Amino acid sequence: EPSSQQGDFVRTILRSAAALAAIVLVFVTVGGCASTGGTTTTYSYDPRFNFPESKTYQWGEAQPTNRRDTLLEANVRFLADRELQAKGLTSRAESAALIVWLSYESSSNIYSNLYGHELQALTLNVARANGKELVWRGLATGAIRTDAASGDLQKAVAAVLGNFPPKK
Repeated sequence: EPSSQQGDFVRTILRSAAALAAIVLVFVTVGGCASTGGTTTTYSYDPRFNFPESKTYQWGEAQPTNRRDTLLEANVRFLADRELQAKGLTSRAESAALIVWLSYESSSNIYSNLYGHELQALTLNVARANGKELVWRGLATGAIRTDAASGDLQKAVAAVLGNFPPKK
């Protein structure tokens, strides 16, 4: 009867392998739907502009790509104000040296539709107040959840402004 025992052993191994494959498939499927929150940041600037001389800024009008979210805009402004003030800049309602505005592109995935906002891109733009010539731009791309619990938005704003002002 050794062949019968060997057959039972092989069947047990095959069933175990099939069960393991099913478990792995479930984790891969569920994991594929989850937001990782990973973002990539880039920036660009005008090397001729004298950033150290410009210490005041005011907020300009936000420019969403698709739908407007005033709560998101308020949160980005709040987070960016903290970052900019930590770098020695002061917010002013009038007569500022710089204008800062944000633009963003909302995601159209299931998370955004059910639970709120998820961004595909967040851009912070900095321009000369006189003439409105763009002097710096920072961009975060990826799945950026905007709910307060995730912390994604705070990390994205900090990462975007991590290279502002640029080191020449």
